[in-house]
Amino acid sequence: MTRVFMVVTAVLCMGVPAALAQTPAPFGSPLFAFPGSTTNPASGASAGLAMADRWLGDDPFDNPAAAPGPGVQVSGALLHVSRQDLRAQNRDFDETPAFFNGSGLAVGLPARGRFGFNLYAYQPLFQQESNAFSRGTGTPDPNNPPGTIEAQSTAREMRAGLGVSAAVGAARVGAALEVTRRDDHYQVVEESGNPEAGTRTVDFTGDAVGFQVGATLDRGDSNSHGLRLGLGVRHHPALPADASLSEALLTGSSDTTLSVEREAGWEFGISARYAASPAFRVLGSLGGRNAQSWQGFDVAAGRAWEWKAALEYHDARDPFTLRLGLGQQHQDDVPQPRSDDLALGFGWRFAHVTTDLGLVHRTVVRESQPHSFEDRIVLTVRTP
Repeated sequence: MTRVFMVVTAVLCMGVPAALAQTPAPFGSPLFAFPGSTTNPASGASAGLAMADRWLGDDPFDNPAAAPGPGVQVSGALLHVSRQDLRAQNRDFDETPAFFNGSGLAVGLPARGRFGFNLYAYQPLFQQESNAFSRGTGTPDPNNPPGTIEAQSTAREMRAGLGVSAAVGAARVGAALEVTRRDDHYQVVEESGNPEAGTRTVDFTGDAVGFQVGATLDRGDSNSHGLRLGLGVRHHPALPADASLSEALLTGSSDTTLSVEREAGWEFGISARYAASPAFRVLGSLGGRNAQSWQGFDVAAGRAWEWKAALEYHDARDPFTLRLGLGQQHQDDVPQPRSDDLALGFGWRFAHVTTDLGLVHRTVVRESQPHSFEDRIVLTVRTP
């Protein structure tokens, strides 16, 4: 394994400037977040609550014990990333301001007696960046020769499933079979006097089948002083992937193929919602997942955990809903060990559809580096 890592690192990182602190490759590079990740909201309502509702079962994405009944919701997202850490250490910094992508899709099927069925698909991980800069701050440094760097990255994990749930007294339980697909792309282009300058690219794609289970419990009047609890547990299957490593340098070109695998793991979480009054609700959640290594890349993402809290205001006599949320996501042994989340949301009920708009502003913490920022806007349209 060590030998494989040395080969991969050499192929991707030879001749990289010291100003970047580490190698510009997925393996711990300050350019990229790999192997770390943050979980993203699948709907506008969840975005406005900073995902404090993640395991409540209102939607089937992270708790298959969702309420039965026909209905459709479609969500899209706009992503803006501001890499202040790179901007502070280099010159002539430029980055793509925004990216558009799908966020989530859920289809509730007609109930069959006490059983309900849901189809869903969403992207718990979608991270995309494209930037370019002149290396260094302009001060002469023999270890940091002049040059330009262009970096592109896309980390995408898509998940689709079929869930079934059933009522058990005041509770509801559910299970879902899921297909997970991972598709990543990383590229660094260096133009300088270094003979090892050129283009280095890493691509890998893989898929696997896993499952999740969940439960919900409602106590009291849902309009006032009622409490709803939701619990979800997901099994991440071992995910094999085919990776291509290529370089086109001044000294020559080469292409390498590797078989890699992300080891299996578990993720869990609990959410709660309390109706303090007929119009005012308080939400909170806690969750985490175990560490997972990437065999073949010889890297690992450490244990992760998160907490979220939110407020929601909706009077049944009004068509609008207001949301406010905050929280943190932590992960060990990754380039971005923490993100601080602040969220705002607004919903409007029309005659035949409801729209939910949510904004999540993230402060991305990198050790010994200026904080960077990420803004994600999610818009959802759903039938009643």
